[in-house]
Amino acid sequence: MHIVIFTGGESPEPELAENFFSWAGRPSLTVAADSGLDTLELYAGFFGKEYFSPGAIVGDMDSISDRGLLEKYPHAKIMESPADKDFSDTELSLFHCANEKKTPRDIITLVGGNGGRADHFIGIYETFASDEHADFWICGNQLIVRLGDGGFLSAYGIGKKDVISAARIPSFYDRGTLDTSGLEWGSDVMRKKGMPSLSNRISKNSLEKSLPVTFAARDGGFLVFLPLGCRIEKFSPGEK
Repeated sequence: MHIVIFTGGESPEPELAENFFSWAGRPSLTVAADSGLDTLELYAGFFGKEYFSPGAIVGDMDSISDRGLLEKYPHAKIMESPADKDFSDTELSLFHCANEKKTPRDIITLVGGNGGRADHFIGIYETFASDEHADFWICGNQLIVRLGDGGFLSAYGIGKKDVISAARIPSFYDRGTLDTSGLEWGSDVMRKKGMPSLSNRISKNSLEKSLPVTFAARDGGFLVFLPLGCRIEKFSPGEK
């Protein structure tokens, strides 16, 4: 099962996400968080309305471009919340989608959330430490992948100038090891606290031989930042 949440803020053009959705497949459930409905409309225009149609629309609806859009989806569950609340529209959407997951192998993809509000960005980052989190975050021109303890990822199609980074999720600031292959600077030189690797790149050998880059999480949780146009070969989320 593939669940997709569209949230507010800037999002990449849908054609940049084509490789990812070709791999992840058509969503079983699509949710729009407030102005994420505008982004959903953009993606539906590219992929097709049958590909992205909201099963639920969540939030206080204070930043949606036109409330008339709600009438366009009569079959969607409208979950309107007050403007003053303890949780963001993105968090409320994650709570809803986590309850919709049927098995631990089901994945949640979050689209959007980029922009000029650092507090909003940090707010989304911190959700990856909670039980109700996304597995993938499409933000800017990056594909951000969450790996829990025992999680594994391999990806192809990374170019010479592409930037690869890794961060620990907040609850594992000084714990965990990220074993890698195919990077210019590997696990042996990565930081033991905070962000293990910032602005890394594919190794010359892996680039010339078209080998994948791989990541395996041990005793901690990590976010791996990849170029959005890469191709995922294998993925296992690991433990929470």
